Amino acid sequence: MSFRFLDHTADIGVEVEGATLADLFQQGAAALLSLLADCTAVTASRTREIRIEGADPTDLWINYLREILYLFNGEGFLVQEVGEMTFSRSAVGFLLSARCSGEIYDPRRHLLATEVKAVTYHHAEVTETPGGWRGVFIVDV
Repeated sequence: MSFRFLDHTADIGVEVEGATLADLFQQGAAALLSLLADCTAVTASRTREIRIEGADPTDLWINYLREILYLFNGEGFLVQEVGEMTFSRSAVGFLLSARCSGEIYDPRRHLLATEVKAVTYHHAEVTETPGGWRGVFIVDV
């Protein structure tokens, strides 16, 4: 995997790496989802289209992760994979469109791991590195 968990006082910090910006965002979703549930039991039987805006790459990153969390907390949809991702400019700054595949949470088949309340801006960042991209986010548990 191309992410690791960071020690943090009351929350969980995650550092993610990706070869491309799309890879970074896909790995960020994978990291967040691995905190929520055992994703090995999640199938890609349904899809959801998402459109996220952000003033800058870090704002887009947090808004995107919040949307992934909302799909689960608000709609009971467990994302198995994020694919078909496009980035563009918008009136706000940046726009991300993506197709999320997964399924509705079934307590008989899906084992929950951690109750994630929110993805926060605390220490959040997205930076381009010589090897690709690096992103950090903190979740409130």
